[in-house]
Amino acid sequence: MIRTVLTMKVREGCAEAFERAWRDAARVAGDYPGCLGQTMLRSPEDPLRYTITADWASSESLTAYQLSEDRKSLSATLDRLRESATKSLLDIVAHVSPPTASAPTTKARS
Repeated sequence: MIRTVLTMKVREGCAEAFERAWRDAARVAGDYPGCLGQTMLRSPEDPLRYTITADWASSESLTAYQLSEDRKSLSATLDRLRESATKSLLDIVAHVSPPTASAPTTKARS
């Protein structure tokens, strides 16, 4: 699995429009094969700084989305709302899921 991490500084006065545009873009990207989920994070210290993560099943599925007309159009909308952006591409080495609902959530310690 692959995770993209995109950190952006949004233009002053554009945060609400940026969040709406990102939600629209995330819905479209989520329809592409191999998209495993996306998350938008906002810095509590700097409410104009956002981090977006997206998990993809493979580099091929990510590349198919990145080369799509959908992505080009959606990115153009987001580009107008931000001052800067940096992107990282990371291989997911391990992921730990929370325990299932039927499993005990705490363990007695001796």
